[in-house]
Amino acid sequence: MVINSGSLAANLVGSSAYRELLAELVDATGIEVEPEYEEVFARLDSAKIVKVKVDIDDLMSILTNKIDLIKQYSLSKFQALSDEEDEEEYPVGAEPSGDERSKTLSIEKYSQGFLLTNLIEFSLAMSGRECLLVYIKLCRIPHAKKYTDQIIKLTGLGWR
Repeated sequence: MVINSGSLAANLVGSSAYRELLAELVDATGIEVEPEYEEVFARLDSAKIVKVKVDIDDLMSILTNKIDLIKQYSLSKFQALSDEEDEEEYPVGAEPSGDERSKTLSIEKYSQGFLLTNLIEFSLAMSGRECLLVYIKLCRIPHAKKYTDQIIKLTGLGWR
């Protein structure tokens, strides 16, 4: 789903609170982020917000009132994903050879919207595991239940 206007996501990503936290995460992780928030990503991210019915004001509230929690979640998620990089799951018979397995695909630069994804996940985790699971399934993330549980654990909201 792509919507014509990316202003919903672009307004949040362009906010000073978002930019400050993004800069802190870039410094803490050493990742590279694209200097501009491309319109195509803004439209896709805006569509994601609309599709899962997340209130943009709720996302902004998390960004301003729970900044330490979203920062810790983002850092924990980055570390967890970095640790799992080599633990790819392949269907039987589709495993790469040893030579191919050693080649690592890397992303040159992240989109500025990567933090927005973390905000959406955190917001939905605050609403409960089932809300988050619906979103993860909508995004067609493999092993949705396992990924949902991992997010809940990383957010520290395991009591939900």
